[in-house]
Amino acid sequence: MIARGPTLGADRERATGSLHVVGLPSPEAVQEFVAHEPNNRAGVYADHAVWRFENLLGRTMWEFSGATDEPRFLIIARSDSGQISRRPAAKESLSAELRQRLIVYGALSGLDDARLVGVALALQAPDRDVLDALLEDGRLGLDAVPELEVHNWEFGGRR
Repeated sequence: MIARGPTLGADRERATGSLHVVGLPSPEAVQEFVAHEPNNRAGVYADHAVWRFENLLGRTMWEFSGATDEPRFLIIARSDSGQISRRPAAKESLSAELRQRLIVYGALSGLDDARLVGVALALQAPDRDVLDALLEDGRLGLDAVPELEVHNWEFGGRR
């Protein structure tokens, strides 16, 4: 398990979805995980999306050492066309402030192929204005991705 936790509504109380970043051996194992995930089985989610995740930080969310009193956000940047042309930057090339705030960061590709389809990251920031300023860092590669989802998010589950 690399990361997991609920996405939240504007009130940061109501769950709107969930993130699971898991290391599984095959697309079949992923589909089985999705099929058996308790909230999915209970019909909590209207739909789900599954991608391969290249962990560019090389750590889990539990190894994140940031402050616990700031809001956390999940950002999924992907292309409707199914492919992006630019890989996300290596963590070493990101600004020091951004690296310090990143919880999860990686490239998204298709489940059955290596086609690069987006970037996913979770980070913490004092507020949305700071988040937006951090996301303007062109080195993330988000400027090459037309669709950007920003969700309120928090840690979830067990270690």
